[in-house]
Amino acid sequence: MNYSAILVIALPGRLEDVAAAVDAIEGVEAHARDPETNRLICTIEAPTTDDEVRLFQSVADLDGVHNVSLIDHRLDLE
Repeated sequence: MNYSAILVIALPGRLEDVAAAVDAIEGVEAHARDPETNRLICTIEAPTTDDEVRLFQSVADLDGVHNVSLIDHRLDLE
């Protein structure tokens, strides 16, 4: 299983919309929110690296997203 932490920056005034859209994607979950900077910390959980990249791109393509950055990636081989 692949696990990643990502930083999502929403356009001004769109943080809650983006957080809801992120939570609607299976395998992606929004956690910490900072309304002052429009930032959101999320996790991605996917069985393969290709699936993980697909989910990352799905988040980046959401309406209201300004930028997405990978913070950390872990691979659990068990």
